[in-house]
Amino acid sequence: MKKLLKFIIVVAVLAGVALGVKSYFFNGETTEQAGVLVSAKVTTDTIKTTISATGTLEPVDQVEVGTQVSGDIAKINADFNSKVKKGQIIAELDKSKLQSTLKQATISYNSAENDLKFKQSTYDRIKKLAESKSASAVELEQAEYNLNAAKYSMEQRKNEVAQARLNLSYATIKSPIDGVVLKRAVDVGQTVAASMSTPTLFIIAKDLVQMKVMAAVDEADIGQVKAGQKVTFTVDAFQNDKFNGTVQEVRLNPTTTSNVVTYTVVITAENPEQKLLPGMTATCTIVTQEIPDAVSIPIKALKFTPAQGTPMLDPKDMPRPQRPKTAESGDNFPPPPPGMNMGGAAPGTGAKKKHKRPKLEGDHVWISIDGKAAPRPVKIGISDGVNVQILRGLSVGDSVVVSQETVSKKGASKSDAASPFMPQRPGKKKK
Repeated sequence: MKKLLKFIIVVAVLAGVALGVKSYFFNGETTEQAGVLVSAKVTTDTIKTTISATGTLEPVDQVEVGTQVSGDIAKINADFNSKVKKGQIIAELDKSKLQSTLKQATISYNSAENDLKFKQSTYDRIKKLAESKSASAVELEQAEYNLNAAKYSMEQRKNEVAQARLNLSYATIKSPIDGVVLKRAVDVGQTVAASMSTPTLFIIAKDLVQMKVMAAVDEADIGQVKAGQKVTFTVDAFQNDKFNGTVQEVRLNPTTTSNVVTYTVVITAENPEQKLLPGMTATCTIVTQEIPDAVSIPIKALKFTPAQGTPMLDPKDMPRPQRPKTAESGDNFPPPPPGMNMGGAAPGTGAKKKHKRPKLEGDHVWISIDGKAAPRPVKIGISDGVNVQILRGLSVGDSVVVSQETVSKKGASKSDAASPFMPQRPGKKKK
C-alpha cells in the first residue's frame, strides 16, 4: 500500500513539472489579424436547379410478336437486328395439321349444305300436300323443324370452315410494324404451344431513331418534376457525350425497393446516330428550374463573416442599395441594420474604436467599398450550389466579399527567457 502511494505521488510531481515546463516555454499566444478582403462582382448568369436520377433506355414503341396457334416452326425469315416492314413474313409454322383441319371442316360444311337442300325440298313437298289436305299439320310442322335444324347446322359448319382458314393464316407470322428485330426467341423445328397464353416469337422495336428513358426518381424529388422539363443524360458507352431529352410524363404508380419509394419518369430523346441502344443505363439530370440572366453572386458570399478588426464602413457613408432589374417594382428594400460599425475608424482620424459585432438576421452579404466592409441584407432566389440568385439588395457591378486573407501572428514566447535549468551565457544577467 505504501509503495502504491509513493508511486502516485511521484507521478503527480512529474506531471506538475511537465505542465510547468510547457507553460514556461510555450506560453506564446497566437492571434489572427484581419487581412485583405477578397471580393467578387455581382453578375448576371443562367441559374438552374437540377435533380439526378438513373434509368434504362428503351425503344419508344416495341411489340412482342407471338402466335395464336400451336405447331412446329417451319421457317424463320428474320433474325436479330433485321429490319422488317409491316406485313413482311418473318416466320411460318408447319401447316399440315391446320390444312387437314380446314379440309375436314370443308367436308362437314358441304354435307350440311346437302342436307339443307334435302330438308328444303321435303318441306316444300309437304307444304303443297298440306294445302290440298293430303298431309296433316303435324307432318308440316315436323318438316319445318327439320329444315330449320339443317339451316343452323350448315351455318355452324360454315363458321368452322372460317375458323380453320383463320388458324391456317395464323401459321404465317407477319411483322405488325416497321422496325428492327431486337429479339428472336425461337428456332426452326421448335414447337410452340398457344394453349394458355400467346408465346413470344420476336420482339420488334418500331424505331430506334427515338428512344425513351424510364428513370426512377426518388419520392423526395418527384414533386419538382413536371412534363416538358429539359433533361441531359449520359451513358457509360459514350461518357464524353451528353444527350438531350424531355420529360414526357410522370407515372403515378410507385415502386418500393428496400423501403425506398421511387416513381417512374418517362423521358423521350432523339437518337439520330443510333448510339443509344435498348437496355443502356442512363444517368439523368433533370432541370427543374432555369432562370436566364439572373442577378447572381457566389453562394459562399452568404456564408462569409469578417474577422475581428476588419475595417468597417461607417453607416452614414454607406450608399443605399439598389434593386436589381429582376426585382418587382413594388418591393421596398429594408434599411441597413443598426450598429454596423465593427471597429472602423472615422475618416481621417486613424483612431481604432472597438464595437460589438451586430446581430444580423436573415440573409445578408458583406459588400466591399474602398477596402472596407459593410453588411447588406438581401433577398435570395434559387441556387445551383455554386451561385445564388439575388432578387433584391444588390445591383450588377457591386462587390461582395467572398473570403478574407487572415494573418496568424504569434506572441512573444518565453522560450527566449533564461531557464533555471540551463547555463547562462557569459555576461548575460539573470532576470
